[in-house]
Amino acid sequence: MRIHHCLREATASASALILVLAGLGAPTNARIAHGYPDIPVTSILNDAGDVTQSTNYRVQSDSIGSSYFNGVNSVSSILQGGQNSASRDWILDTRSSTTRTVLIDLRAPVPNSGATLLFAWELLPTRIIVKCHETLSGSFPAIHLNQTVSCPMAVRFTFAGADYHLAMSSGPGAVINYPETNDALVTCTAVNASGQCNAWKIFPITQADGTVQNVARLESLTRGAVGKGDFYLTFNFNVTNP
Repeated sequence: MRIHHCLREATASASALILVLAGLGAPTNARIAHGYPDIPVTSILNDAGDVTQSTNYRVQSDSIGSSYFNGVNSVSSILQGGQNSASRDWILDTRSSTTRTVLIDLRAPVPNSGATLLFAWELLPTRIIVKCHETLSGSFPAIHLNQTVSCPMAVRFTFAGADYHLAMSSGPGAVINYPETNDALVTCTAVNASGQCNAWKIFPITQADGTVQNVARLESLTRGAVGKGDFYLTFNFNVTNP
């Protein structure tokens, strides 16, 4: 009897340990032993017009396709996790990929901003981040259906062996404030069965003259952040989970 009792206790303990390790019943966004995991998402950089006629979006997809999938062709497409907390900011990063890039177009400098024209347009290894956690606790998943929030955005790329970024970050909530630039706008377009947002549209503001475009500050990142003038950017992105 004692042996059977010990065996039952050992079996129960082992079963409990398996349940704990498996994390059964834990919500998807719960913290795990090594922090909060990234959430894979599909990123769509919509295209427009004709790049040879300069009617395209200033930031759009490469010639392979408009959709980028996490883990495919070494692309990272996520809502960001973290060790102690999860920002849940959207990140698309193609810098580790040998096949996927992003089209960056600098043919719309802001007059009298000291803009340095590095190139006309190029397909480049690029990392895009939209930091809605600076605007809203919970970031992308916390946006309500049809709600639009203003979020800092940065487009980082490598050209001729040097790193640059196009920064759009302004206002009292921004960690870095470039007052001449414009934040991106993010709208929740769909929710899941729990009412949590799982699809988003990302687009520029409408300027006073009616044009839909953002002002972005170009900076060289080789030796600190060195300003290279301002550029007008157009873009139209969609993000979905999954």
